[in-house]
Amino acid sequence: MNFMENVLNIIFPPVCGFCNEINKNFLCDKCKRKFDEIKISNIEDYNDIPVYFNEHYYLLKYENEVRDFIIKYKFQEISYLYKSFAKIIVNDEIFNNQFINKYDCIISVPIHNKRFKTRGYNQSKLIAKEVAKLCKKDFYDNVLIKSKNIVAQSTLDKLGRIGNIKNAFSNGKNSSFIKNKKVALFDDIFTTGATSNECAKILKQLQASNIGIFTLAKD
Repeated sequence: MNFMENVLNIIFPPVCGFCNEINKNFLCDKCKRKFDEIKISNIEDYNDIPVYFNEHYYLLKYENEVRDFIIKYKFQEISYLYKSFAKIIVNDEIFNNQFINKYDCIISVPIHNKRFKTRGYNQSKLIAKEVAKLCKKDFYDNVLIKSKNIVAQSTLDKLGRIGNIKNAFSNGKNSSFIKNKKVALFDDIFTTGATSNECAKILKQLQASNIGIFTLAKD
């Protein structure tokens, strides 16, 4: 650890994002046990369903405290929570043993530039990049871009979400990076799967060989 990192750790000590207890791993034992008790940790197979991805791993149900923490993370400028969210994902045995090792690289669902300017960060990218770092996987940015600034998906029903997200994504400047790669695509929440499927459609066009979706929670 260099001098500047030492200074920053003194001024802004690492904390568990869920309880704010000082913790160098960004996740205290108490909160880890709490999430272990409520986690779903499931992989759903989509090979026989007409979508562009093969499977979906999710850790939690999008309800109660989980929902509250994700909403705070996305809309209340507490971006530091990404380290704690990443920790609870990579600490899960099913994620490690049955999901992530199938894939060559990780990318995240992009957000539109206007939303990025308002929020100041892409919540999915922060978590995905940290998961890639902890799992020693390549993380590729700018593979996809969100070229259409849409109405928030959370305000729409299932059919509305599908129509709203259609053609919202396109190739980014690093789109060639995932050719013939097995790609794990991360988004924070999975509701109808419309966003994930629209992204996976572009990834298939870019000749990704296999696509798996992983999310923090499923609604």
